[in-house]
Amino acid sequence: MSDEPIRASRISLIDIEWYRQLGEVAASIGTEIFHRKLLSLFALCIESDSGWIIRYSRVAPPDVLYTDGVPSEIVEFYNKKCLRIDPFSLYWKTFGKPGVLTLSEIGHTSPESILYGKIFRPAANISDELGMFFPTVGHCCFGLFLERQRSNFSQDDVRRAELIFPALEGCHRSHLGNLFSNLRYTDGSQADGLLNRPTLIRDRHHEEVFANESWKQAVLNDTSILSMLETLAPSDAIQTVHARNYVITSEVFDRDFALAPGGRIFMLGPKPAAQDDLVSYRAAADVLVALTPRERDILALAMKGQATGQIAQALEISKGTIKNCKIRIYRKADVTSERDLIKKFSPFFPST
Repeated sequence: MSDEPIRASRISLIDIEWYRQLGEVAASIGTEIFHRKLLSLFALCIESDSGWIIRYSRVAPPDVLYTDGVPSEIVEFYNKKCLRIDPFSLYWKTFGKPGVLTLSEIGHTSPESILYGKIFRPAANISDELGMFFPTVGHCCFGLFLERQRSNFSQDDVRRAELIFPALEGCHRSHLGNLFSNLRYTDGSQADGLLNRPTLIRDRHHEEVFANESWKQAVLNDTSILSMLETLAPSDAIQTVHARNYVITSEVFDRDFALAPGGRIFMLGPKPAAQDDLVSYRAAADVLVALTPRERDILALAMKGQATGQIAQALEISKGTIKNCKIRIYRKADVTSERDLIKKFSPFFPST
């Protein structure tokens, strides 16, 4: 939890408190608490119940960096079950655009987002999420999110977020410039939230400017990395190639980037796990959409390991009704037993 928790009410943008906290954000540039201060400033003017800071990548799963007002079991559930179905992550992978976005806008745009809405939202007890995307480096961005438990974010909320976005993005860019300009003289520990993977930075003359310890160790263990770097075309802005043990992603820096203007960053990520290909998001989403609200409640309780009698007691209906509903669920899910049903949906529901 932060020193300044998510506020339950909002203030006017002409209120002195807004400018006081904006000053605190500016003063925290280059420190490890910067993005927490930024989240608090975001929450100061838009009513919310909880918040997240997540790093998204176009080539790797999301990383939860910080939460405020979110139970630890929900964070654990997200990390275990929702990394592949987070619609904001899919948005970043597809479009890679900074800005403001709500869950209600993209909640039914893909099978994964449908699963997220049907499974994660009820588990986390939220109605809507409002996010801001701030690009970093290496195909990545920082996502700051506010959540509401009982209502969706309004168009007025979105406009307010869009109004303050340039100020928050400007602070974020200054923070990045500060961290990266200091990498020449430090071990990069202050930039852990940005450079969590093995990272190499070269200037526009292809000279090494920075390499963290995890990059150096990876190069020692996988001699194919350096040879694969030479296959990258200098003119291509974003590229991905495969070494023996890693996926190498590369991106060109802007001409005004503090550490290496016009240079390149190289980051190593794990190769995709083969079992991911076996998960049918479309099939699972189609089943959940086909279920009635009562059937989804029964499925959710069954996935928690509750027996027919326990489900009947929880929903205050008869065991016979539960059994009939289960038969319809089996038919819609194309399974013949509860064991097969649990196996089919275990990738998405919380572990019992």
